[in-house]
Amino acid sequence: MRIPTKSNKKLKAVLDEVNRDVELNAIWEAANIMAVKRLNMSDHGPTHVAIVANLALKILRNLLDAGVQPSVVTDWEFENDDAEVIVFLASIMHDLGNAVHRDLHDDFGVALANGLLHRILQPVYDDLRTRQIIITETLHAMVAHDTQNAVHTIEGGVVRVADGLDMKKGRSRIAFGIGTMDIYKVSGMAVDNVTILPPTAKKPVRVEIIMNDAAGIFQVDYLLKKKIQGSGLESWVEIVAKMKEGPGGERLIDTYKIE
Repeated sequence: MRIPTKSNKKLKAVLDEVNRDVELNAIWEAANIMAVKRLNMSDHGPTHVAIVANLALKILRNLLDAGVQPSVVTDWEFENDDAEVIVFLASIMHDLGNAVHRDLHDDFGVALANGLLHRILQPVYDDLRTRQIIITETLHAMVAHDTQNAVHTIEGGVVRVADGLDMKKGRSRIAFGIGTMDIYKVSGMAVDNVTILPPTAKKPVRVEIIMNDAAGIFQVDYLLKKKIQGSGLESWVEIVAKMKEGPGGERLIDTYKIE
């Protein structure tokens, strides 16, 4: 897994531990068997979580540049580097519970992640109290990715929004039946690209979504809007969905904004 650690030595050390952890990689494999093979859903394994982790770190770093303090900094005695570790770990572990069952996958994910987190973090955070706080903050951010659960930290909001942004063509997080043709499948193929744009003073998190079909609005409005609402990041996020021009230069929808 490739993640831009930049100058964060803690994040680099954690990433190294993750990349060589056989148990974690086996759980990702099992999550994908359940999601893709048994439930006809899109990838919920290493590809999905790597995308979410990269998006989440971009979002968090834009917020940090705008002066937004992570909850682990405001509520504890930690640093921005620790917030990056939490966001990274929550991003890569938020769907682990799918390996057991799609129903209650948040609960199963917490059970699976707890032991993994102790082992992965021990070489980086040797103080038990420090390590345990990082773990509980990570578990909250994992659970908070689900729109049915309340978000109580900046880190949790970042992971929730990043999870919703993994919506490029063929990567819809919404399950649909193989062989059917409905709004779920059509909209899931309608998003060509998702890009995090340079921040502005007013909106540090700006996302551009390019669609090839107006059905992509369903993905934006049905899934992503739910992720943003209640994330705690509403005032800092701007989503602009645009239709690319067709052969005749016509657009059914020009732009659609969430701000």
